[in-house]
Amino acid sequence: MVELSTIEKCILILLTVSAAAVFLLLAKKIFLAIIIGKPEPKRLNYFWSRVVRFIKEVLFQQRVVGGRPITGLLHFGVFLGFAAFIFETSNMFLEPFGLAYMPLLLGDALPYFRTLMLIIAYIVAIGITGLAFRRFVLTKISPDPKSIESGLIAVFILLLMLTYIDIYSTGLIHAKIDWWLHVVIILVFPIVILNSKHLHLILAPVNVFLRKFRLWEVEKINLDIESIESEEEIQLGLETIAAIPWKLRLDFFVCVECKRCTDNCPASQAGMELRPSDFIMEGRKVLVSGKSDVSVIGSIISETALGQCTSCMACENICPVGIEHSQLLAGAKAAQTLAIGTGGVAVEFFKNMTNYSNPYAASSDVRTTLIEELKIPVYEKGVTEYVLWLGCVWAYNPDYKKVVDAAAVSLKHAGVSFGVLKNEKCCGHHSRRQGEEMQFQTLAEENAKMLKDEGVSRIITGCPHCLNTLRYEYEVFIEDHKIEVIHHSQVFFELIRSGSLKLNSNSLSGQKLTYHDPCYLGRFEGIYNQPRSIIESVGGDLIEMPLSKKSSYCCGGGAAGFTIEQKGEKRIDQERKEQVLNTGVNTLITSCPECNLMLTGAVETTKDISELIKESIDVS
Repeated sequence: MVELSTIEKCILILLTVSAAAVFLLLAKKIFLAIIIGKPEPKRLNYFWSRVVRFIKEVLFQQRVVGGRPITGLLHFGVFLGFAAFIFETSNMFLEPFGLAYMPLLLGDALPYFRTLMLIIAYIVAIGITGLAFRRFVLTKISPDPKSIESGLIAVFILLLMLTYIDIYSTGLIHAKIDWWLHVVIILVFPIVILNSKHLHLILAPVNVFLRKFRLWEVEKINLDIESIESEEEIQLGLETIAAIPWKLRLDFFVCVECKRCTDNCPASQAGMELRPSDFIMEGRKVLVSGKSDVSVIGSIISETALGQCTSCMACENICPVGIEHSQLLAGAKAAQTLAIGTGGVAVEFFKNMTNYSNPYAASSDVRTTLIEELKIPVYEKGVTEYVLWLGCVWAYNPDYKKVVDAAAVSLKHAGVSFGVLKNEKCCGHHSRRQGEEMQFQTLAEENAKMLKDEGVSRIITGCPHCLNTLRYEYEVFIEDHKIEVIHHSQVFFELIRSGSLKLNSNSLSGQKLTYHDPCYLGRFEGIYNQPRSIIESVGGDLIEMPLSKKSSYCCGGGAAGFTIEQKGEKRIDQERKEQVLNTGVNTLITSCPECNLMLTGAVETTKDISELIKESIDVS
């Protein structure tokens, strides 16, 4: 125990009060910059699920370790120290005043506790040294700009651990010197982190707890202007800084600058301008500057970068501190389309959707003819069990007639009761992803009314984009009418497992294939095993691409990308095609019509999972 004189106690009190005052004064500016943001709903719903997620992602650092195992484990070691030293540090401040509580709580177990803390101190010292070595020495691995604050924080953490170790173990320096150095660092530490990326130490736990549960989960924009009482309440996306909600403001400040979002962004990896970490850090700079009436597009993200986003959400999915990039991207795109009216990249797409309700500018007769030629049954209310939702590519692109036929034949062979709707329109997924909320809501309302009128309760779709939109974003339009929406790979998997659909287990024996995980089927829905199980059930030799499952590289077709000519030195689909080609296989299997469309030509043959099933049906 370190004993302090009366003067030393007074100095400690003065330093503590002064440090607290400075911290609160500096923190006030950040706090006000966050809470001034627009209110947001659904940030405390599913409370206990949030608690469970908090335990996994904050206490056990699930995302930190999962994204970069070696660096993540080093970070986890440092985090362990922060969590473990909370009680020991507070006890150290109270000890000189005779208010130490650890001896009372632990009694005879106190020496064992100190031994444990010494072990943790060594772990933290090793962890922070490894992280600092990676950042400041292994510059090829960590090429980002090195900040003085990062180096200072690393030195502080290391000194905190070394002084603790010296006080209770090595005794190389006088205990009081160690104690004072330890205490002064503790007091200065919070002030330093307020002006650095290490602010996440305070804000990240809050941000993770408040994060939404789905990727690209955006709220419905109220487009009924007459129902809005004042002009100030009209919100047509994120047009200016003043419109940015408080959670997105919190995102800007919580960023740890690890740049995992950019490292996993397909546009960035293809050499395009879009870099998610950049617009998050630019957002922080703008908020700190106090600006409120400047445009989001231009000050935080450029028109070019915004137009390159495919809504694959590889950025948001990998973020270890709960940043929701989608809220900025969706809000800026909505403002671009609804309020600003210029700078969008999907002009032709919107025009075709407005005039024809599909991106191919095809008349409804094209879909009707397809249904008649393939003899696909029409849904009958009260009789048919499933609606087969065709979507735009299947219904209007003649190159995918064989895929539709394969899906229908396979379902018929398994005895599934299904039919298509006569008046199905585009679900509106890509319209919303490109910010055309009015177009999306119009399509959603018309489809929702039709689904309710027809009494539809179960939908099968081969398009993950339709799956995501019908399953989640139609809830506010359908309301009390519950509809189960499932992907065709899930249906086929269950039919095969139950024996309703018998396949020849040797039809592809020895043939090497690779499988591309669609973003909206994999990352968004967690459906990885069913398509792979189907490939393996017919004897296919599955060769995985390095970027697969949660780390799958986008095909470039999202956010209407399959209808837009991408500009740049290299397109996203070209990058993915090279990855497919590098597997050395001749056949690529997909389970998304847009992925199929974008990646056809990468290797000799590209097939939808339904085609694989049709070819392997056991007719014996």
